[in-house]
Amino acid sequence: MPVWSPQQDAALLAVSNWLKDKDGPQVFRLFGWAGTGKSTLAVHLAQDVKSVKFAAFTGKAALVMRKRGCKGAQTIHSLIYTLVSEKEGEPRFVLDDESPAASADLIVIDEV
Repeated sequence: MPVWSPQQDAALLAVSNWLKDKDGPQVFRLFGWAGTGKSTLAVHLAQDVKSVKFAAFTGKAALVMRKRGCKGAQTIHSLIYTLVSEKEGEPRFVLDDESPAASADLIVIDEV
């Protein structure tokens, strides 16, 4: 079991309470300076959640997430959209109602 700083302990408690509150807000935002352990906390919290998806705004950020233990991290776009056609080199995407995100219990978006 990792040893957490007091701030990380407080963050873990806040996120844990948020996950248990099914009637509360659907979004929880965790802020902190670079290197304070936000991604590490996310990986730790995800261990107790049945279906978790990790995403980032860019492919490079998703790669960094995967290197930090966020299994299957991908871009937000690839998580929620699907290619429906490609006409003359112009791809057309639509929201995928059956994407893994649609049934996930938790989606972690990191700005790595």
